[in-house]
Amino acid sequence: MLAPEHRGHGADALTALTDLAFGELPLHRVEAVTHTDNAASLATLKKAGFTQEGVRRSSCLHRGRRHDNALLALLRTEWEAQTRPRAWDHV
Repeated sequence: MLAPEHRGHGADALTALTDLAFGELPLHRVEAVTHTDNAASLATLKKAGFTQEGVRRSSCLHRGRRHDNALLALLRTEWEAQTRPRAWDHV
């Protein structure tokens, strides 16, 4: 969750995170969970190559209201197939 003044940096943070997870660490899979009505997060994750695998219905209580959560994942092989520059290319 990002404060309003820091929103818009999520894609860069997600790129850095997945590059760390797959480029430096021996991870096979990275998962993300977000409310199904969070269009911005869903779009950012899908643009980064994440695939929505399912919905956990009524799985989150936030501010007195129940929300469905979407489960998305990115596999190492999917990350390796991406042709975008890696986070360390910008350093």
